[in-house]
Amino acid sequence: MLKTGRMAIKPIGLAVKLCVILILFAIVPLLFMQRAVVELYEKNIIKTTCDSSLATVIANNKALDLILGGVETSTQLMLGSDFYYDIFSKMNDFTVADRIRYDRLLTSEISRQFIAQSEVAEAYLYAADWIYGRHSSEITTTVTDVQNAAWNNIAHEAMGLPVWISGYDYGEATGSEYLQQKGDYSFRYILTMVREMNFQFPRFGTYYTLPQIEEIPVLVVHIKENSIRKTFEGSIKYRDSLYTLVNEEGTVISSDNEVFPIHSQVPEDISSFNGKSGYCFLDHEGRQYLLCYDSLDGRGFLSFALIPMDNLMEDAVSQIRFVKNFFSLLLILLSVVVAILLSRTMTSPVYALVKASKRVAGGDFCADTPLPRQRELRVLTESFNQMERDISKLIYENYEISLREKETQLMALSMQINPHFLYNTLNTINLISIRNKDYETSDLIVSLSEMLQYTYKDQTEKGRVEDEYAWISNYLYIMSGRYKGVFRSEIEIDEDVMDEKIPKLILQPLAENAILHGFRNIDHMGVLKIEIKKDENALHLTVADNGAGMTMEELEKYKEAAAQNGHVGISNVHRRLTLIYGEGYDFDVSTSPGIGTQISIDLFYNR
Repeated sequence: MLKTGRMAIKPIGLAVKLCVILILFAIVPLLFMQRAVVELYEKNIIKTTCDSSLATVIANNKALDLILGGVETSTQLMLGSDFYYDIFSKMNDFTVADRIRYDRLLTSEISRQFIAQSEVAEAYLYAADWIYGRHSSEITTTVTDVQNAAWNNIAHEAMGLPVWISGYDYGEATGSEYLQQKGDYSFRYILTMVREMNFQFPRFGTYYTLPQIEEIPVLVVHIKENSIRKTFEGSIKYRDSLYTLVNEEGTVISSDNEVFPIHSQVPEDISSFNGKSGYCFLDHEGRQYLLCYDSLDGRGFLSFALIPMDNLMEDAVSQIRFVKNFFSLLLILLSVVVAILLSRTMTSPVYALVKASKRVAGGDFCADTPLPRQRELRVLTESFNQMERDISKLIYENYEISLREKETQLMALSMQINPHFLYNTLNTINLISIRNKDYETSDLIVSLSEMLQYTYKDQTEKGRVEDEYAWISNYLYIMSGRYKGVFRSEIEIDEDVMDEKIPKLILQPLAENAILHGFRNIDHMGVLKIEIKKDENALHLTVADNGAGMTMEELEKYKEAAAQNGHVGISNVHRRLTLIYGEGYDFDVSTSPGIGTQISIDLFYNR
């Protein structure tokens, strides 16, 4: 029988034999591997599901935080607006007609302020028993409503910080009997932000704040619960899953289910996770759940999703079955394909390899050896061809690099200047000036020497304010010697900014611009004033003069001419700041004919 089997197999070609053998040897271990992979998948699928569900909760919280942060940013922009300052700085003298007129203006401006926040249902300013800017026809808040809800008191206690008020019934908070009797209305449960708006802004170096007024305005912003719910509704795809948002007191702010209705209290074993992020397994009302939770830092809100474990496992089993069937089919197909490819490779003739070997042995390195069809030989031949091309390219590149290195060395030697020789020469001229009692020239030479030393000793792009102060002082001393009686300089730099870093020599082009252009043809003593100050947000540099000034058209023409002729001026400074800080700076030029020019640079710490 064995002999008969051999005789039956003998006529079969070598390629078929190899293919069958390879399929048998490949498919058996692959099936064992498939079983091991499925078992490992079964162990890890729950963890993967937990991680993905938690990632969804975290992503929803980020979306919510983006909405709330956008509202706070808009209120911060309002605080620094001269529009609001100009109105409310005169509030003590308002008549009823003034209140009505400003109400119309503020309604339009506040609507524009929050136009990008579609989630904002209502925003208005409360001040001195009057509401400004109310535009919603749905939420009809009155002065009494604000006072009953004590939103103005909450805002004043926060002393200018935004406060989010949540988990309350609007009708109960405002004392509206009509709304309490109505029971169900679209804005019953809303998220409210209040903020004391002590409007203030800088203008020409002066910081303006509201005077002593009757009552500092309070901004009130309402966001409906359904706008909050949209950030997470439907994000957890598992059947019977529950998603809820609560505040620090455990009161439900928003929910997509009836198990945790809005304005109710969640169990302490859930609310205790506020301030944390993660997941765990929890028994609730006799059913086991996967609890995924995440907190909004700084706001006291907790988002959590409860997913029934039985539904979670139901989906997991379905996925496991799919993965098992998919891997089985894939491994069988892969085994057949690999076996066929290997058999063809092993039975292919080796003539092409012999021919290629003879070509190389004959010294033919033209890198055009024909590529055989076999994979191994094709890879080998391609490697040989690529090696020949790389050698040829390397020889050429080494030759080019050698030539360039020689040219660079010659250029460096020809352009090299010895700074010590220049310092010694300046010192010699200084000694001669002192010997001739030409002390003014001596002082100018010392200033120039110190400037050169600062320029040579450090090649970094930024320098300390203290060093820049010394450099610009020497420069102004030299220029005052050149233009005697034309101008005088004033430098005001706070002590706490001396160790700050600014772009090197950034002040010199601005000072030179003021001296050469601002003080030309003036009939009075020019004053060049340089200030460097800082606050919690930015470092502020100001260069101002009382010279001729420019019209806006003249300023644009000067900037274009400076860019074309390569002068170091406003355009050069602007380009340097852009290269160093990107968008992390503000550059402003204010000028007026006959009054002077002021250039302000704000270097922000975090933008």
